Amino acid sequence: MDRRIITQRVRGFALVSVVALLVAGAALPAEVHPPAPTRLEVVLHTATGLDPDGQTVFVNLIARCPEGWTVLESSVTVSQPQASGKGSFPLTCTGLFRSFTVPVPTSGAPFELGEAQATGFVLVKRGRTAQTQDSQRVSVDPIVFVDLADTAQLEAGGGAVSLDVTTACAVGANGQESYVNVSQGQASGNGNYVPVCNGQNHTETVRVPASQGLYQPGTARGFTFAFVEAGGNSFSGIAERDLQIVVG
Repeated sequence: MDRRIITQRVRGFALVSVVALLVAGAALPAEVHPPAPTRLEVVLHTATGLDPDGQTVFVNLIARCPEGWTVLESSVTVSQPQASGKGSFPLTCTGLFRSFTVPVPTSGAPFELGEAQATGFVLVKRGRTAQTQDSQRVSVDPIVFVDLADTAQLEAGGGAVSLDVTTACAVGANGQESYVNVSQGQASGNGNYVPVCNGQNHTETVRVPASQGLYQPGTARGFTFAFVEAGGNSFSGIAERDLQIVVG
């Protein structure tokens, strides 16, 4: 149909309607807003990670907005009965999904392991504004930090080495039996330890006996898995580095 004819008909209808409403004393109808663009989306992952000190929750999400639009706000809020916080992420409008890990710091008391309410929100503009959000009940799981010292002490004529292992995990998680491996040429062995979950860094010296060969002063490779349990699930941290075996 001819666009000019359509425009004339709409204008004619509008004029008749206004006259009718004025005569009847009725108010004009409210403005109807067009729907939000179809490529405006944010989707939260239902698992989040909690820093050992409880000060920050890390939320994973994907989001997209239509090409040519401007982002006015892209944020995530997380709340628990005792804590809440808000973080932002650098979304740009390309029409394609991007993934983000968003740090959400608490505005007061520490976050805790368990559950939380999270909401991802995006507000964009191109002449008009449009917005979308996704709200989810999410699990707050422990992030397990682990690190190895850069030196190990030679013991028992090369039959073992000892080195410091530092771990950290949130209060409420329980340390499980973990291991550290030290390898050097034909020599290799494992030592055991249990992470301490008190929200702070905890360092302990772990003895690693050689199960084969003998350690020598010089460069070796250290590797560790640190395991914790929370809510019936297992979580782990990993560290790997070159280290120097020295004579104590």
